[in-house]
Amino acid sequence: MTNQSTIPNDATIIYASLDQLYLHDLNPRQNVAQEEVETLADSIKTCGLLQNLGGIQDDDGKIGIVSGGRRLRALAHLAETHPDFEGASSIPVLLARDLEQAEFWANAENTAREALDPADEIRAYGRMAATNADAEAIASAFGVTVAHVKGRLKLANLPDAALDALKAKTINLSAAQKMTTAQDEKLVLEALQAIAEGRLSNVSQLDHFLHPKAAKATDRRAVFVGVAAYEAGGGKITRDLFSEDVFFEDQDVLDEVFAAQLAEAAEQVRVTDGWAWVETHSEAYLGWNFIEDNKFARVYPVEGVLSDDQMERYEDLCEMADSDVLNADGEEELTSLQVILEGTFTDAHIAHAGCVVYVDQSGDLKVEAGLIRPEDKKPAIAAGVLQTSAHGSGDDKAPKNPYSQKLRDDLDAIKLAALQNAMLDQPDLLLDLLAFQLSGATGFRDVFDVSLGTPSNTPSVEAGFEIDKRLSKPGVSPADAWGVDLKKAFASFKKKGPKHRAAELTRHLAKLLTSGDAVFHEVLSEKAGADIRKVWTPTAENLFKRVAGPMLETIYCDLLDLAPTSAEAKAFAKLKKAEKAKTLEDLFSDQTKQKLLGVTAAQKARIEAWVPDYYD
Repeated sequence: MTNQSTIPNDATIIYASLDQLYLHDLNPRQNVAQEEVETLADSIKTCGLLQNLGGIQDDDGKIGIVSGGRRLRALAHLAETHPDFEGASSIPVLLARDLEQAEFWANAENTAREALDPADEIRAYGRMAATNADAEAIASAFGVTVAHVKGRLKLANLPDAALDALKAKTINLSAAQKMTTAQDEKLVLEALQAIAEGRLSNVSQLDHFLHPKAAKATDRRAVFVGVAAYEAGGGKITRDLFSEDVFFEDQDVLDEVFAAQLAEAAEQVRVTDGWAWVETHSEAYLGWNFIEDNKFARVYPVEGVLSDDQMERYEDLCEMADSDVLNADGEEELTSLQVILEGTFTDAHIAHAGCVVYVDQSGDLKVEAGLIRPEDKKPAIAAGVLQTSAHGSGDDKAPKNPYSQKLRDDLDAIKLAALQNAMLDQPDLLLDLLAFQLSGATGFRDVFDVSLGTPSNTPSVEAGFEIDKRLSKPGVSPADAWGVDLKKAFASFKKKGPKHRAAELTRHLAKLLTSGDAVFHEVLSEKAGADIRKVWTPTAENLFKRVAGPMLETIYCDLLDLAPTSAEAKAFAKLKKAEKAKTLEDLFSDQTKQKLLGVTAAQKARIEAWVPDYYD
């Protein structure tokens, strides 16, 4: 029961009955939760008393326990609840020679005790589980909760190298938990090597490292397809035991099932709505480029007209919706009125036009309807469905813009955000600009939105976009300030001092900045040191999936100094557009991929500074 080599020369062990023992005032654990006592009692009942108690004997023969107060309570609990418990009659107690030694023991045990290292816990619980012990038995033996044991057992099948790394603090528990999702032990070992070499420093990067060919359940294809259909197609699923993350391990299978289900959805649209033709589009966007590249003409629904009573009701419902007081019946009524206003396609439209069916970034099915193919334009014009263009059909058309309007709006917002971000460090320049505009020198070209609006500085796709928190922190809204005692509020504001006033002026002036016009924007950007890449990093989602494939090939070759005829460039050109977009995203954000591609210092600098030629 006790390692005799650890017993002091002047201390002895005796065996006492429970009625001889009491909790001494020196014992630090005067108050212990009953749950802890019962948990420890279960452990003692299962494994016996694994450690003696420590105490000092009184003149009357009673022994005051100075170390082991929880054990004493647990033994008392067992004696009370289990009449057949035999361990209460012969309890090992190490006796102190005097009060000074007893006090030393009391303090030493309770300050030196350390929790079992997680790696040691995992191995110990795993060994017991291997003998067919269940979680309840393991919890009882170690004096911990069943939930704690179950959490540790989820890690018991990790390779020894991973547990060694956890023990050595090379990885933390979160990283170890991520490693349980790996399909191949080799990937875990490679991840450990990458962490040791400093190539992998962020736990969030482990998912991509351990599942290089997987898509997460949040991927639009996975959302649209669902687990059941994917598995029915032969795909394999991995679930993270410690989170809700789900990995679709075989993207080829996911692509096949996605294409099949999208085709089924398109056929359903054709049968239900009766369009002359229906096509599918594999990407998440259907922008200006797609319409222009395919030379589609377009027809639009014939807008409906609401009666006076319906229009009044519509306005009331909209007001209630804006105030978040609209119930489910009201929402349904509002939707029906909106459908009337948006209008419907006529039978003639449907007979000559078609639609494109695709899945958006959220995994929702979308239908872009009313498109007329080039070969169907003449019949549509003859039927009066499509009007002859008022413009000539010569060769003097403006070149196609490779950026959709939505993407152009996003890039403009990012450009403004970069300037606003830089202006946070230029308070004097902001005040100069404010005085400049207030003097009337800017005419109708506002440098600031002095109506206290909020110029758009956030793109619709926020992936890879991050601005200074001062620009996103809201000010006091007029509604919040309604009824406030302005005298007190202003006194409180002044009390915060000039430094606070300057910070608030700087923050809000930066948020109001619009920059005037394009030329002046460049002047301000140069003065403030604005850098678009400080607030935005190109990703597949925010840029590369939204432009045409040939542009991606040009970007890839320019960044890596590749000739279009080189083997590397040709290999990239053969990739699907989504693969090209992901490859470019990795080139911008994955240092491991950069090393594999042999990116030079000059190329890396070019990548870190690159912005779309839209800004040129």
